[in-house]
Amino acid sequence: MKFFYKLFLSKQNLLATIFLITLILYFISSFDLEKTIGEDVVGPSSFPILVATFGFLLLIIYFLKSLKTFNENNPLTFEVIKNKFTKMAPIFITIIFVVLFELIGFIFSSFLYSFLFILYLKKTIKYSFVFSVVITLSIFIIFYYGLNFQMPMGELVDTDKLFPFLEDLKKMIY
Repeated sequence: MKFFYKLFLSKQNLLATIFLITLILYFISSFDLEKTIGEDVVGPSSFPILVATFGFLLLIIYFLKSLKTFNENNPLTFEVIKNKFTKMAPIFITIIFVVLFELIGFIFSSFLYSFLFILYLKKTIKYSFVFSVVITLSIFIIFYYGLNFQMPMGELVDTDKLFPFLEDLKKMIY
C-alpha cells in the first residue's frame, strides 16, 4: 500500500494522479448522457467513453514508465513540473476538445484542437492555422455532407446561425 501511495502521490506523479481522477469523474459522468436506440450505434455517450478509455491507457503507460525512474529523493522544482506538464499536454488538449465539442460545435472545437496540437508539435503558427482549417473542413465535409452525419453545431456558438448556408447545401445535395 505504501508503494502505491508513493507512486500516485509522489511529487513527480501528482499531476498525473489529478488527471487520472479527472478522467474517472469524466468517465462516470458520461453514463448520464443520452443513449442511442440501437446497441451497436455510436451515440453521444460513446465519444466521452472512448476519450476516457484512451486517457486511461495513456496514464497506465505513463505510470509504468515512471516505475523505471521512480526516485523519491528528486526535489520538486519548477523545471520538473514544467517537464511533466509538457509531456501531458496532448492529453490536456484532448480534454479541452471534449469539453468544448458540444459547447462550441464541431467546427470550432476541431479547429482549436488541431491548431493547439500542431503547435505542440513545434510547427509554425501559419502552418498550424492552414493545416487546421484544411483538416477541419475536410472532416466536416466528409461526415456532414458525404455521410449525412449530424455534427454538433454548438450550444454557446450556434454554427447553424453563424453559417446558415451549411444546411441549405445539405438540402440541395439530398
